[in-house]
Amino acid sequence: MMRARMRNSRAIDILLNFLRVGLGVFFLVTGVLKIGDMGQTADFLTRSDILPEFFSMPLACIGIAMELVVAVCLIFRQSYRGAAVWGVVMTAVFLLLYMQAWARGLSLSCNCMGTTHEIIDYPQDTGVRLLLLGAMLLLVWDSRRRDPMAAARRPRKFDFSDA
Repeated sequence: MMRARMRNSRAIDILLNFLRVGLGVFFLVTGVLKIGDMGQTADFLTRSDILPEFFSMPLACIGIAMELVVAVCLIFRQSYRGAAVWGVVMTAVFLLLYMQAWARGLSLSCNCMGTTHEIIDYPQDTGVRLLLLGAMLLLVWDSRRRDPMAAARRPRKFDFSDA
């Protein structure tokens, strides 16, 4: 029984490592592709019609830089928990952008996922981003599980009843 559990644990670790590296490579490739056409990313943010237009280019730069940093951290497993959390934040923000555009009936195109395309099927694009968010949440769980110091960082309760 114990051997089966250890074998399952090793298989899960291997699959999570493939997921971590795979998502890191995915974010690296899409981030590099977006650098070549940064105006398209800024245009996507402008057409989302949430913030004034002058915020689009700085936000596009921040988003692409964040994508590249998350990618490198995931691939090399540096600051794993932080990269996973930022990956969740990043995918959640893009998911919210898509969902609000879908709800408002906006016509968007983006250079997301490595290709520039007009978004004609919002349910499908939203579903893909939900899967990506789920994968990032799985990596947050994995980063928490692998951290040996997590138990040592639990908040302490101080007793001031004698004071």
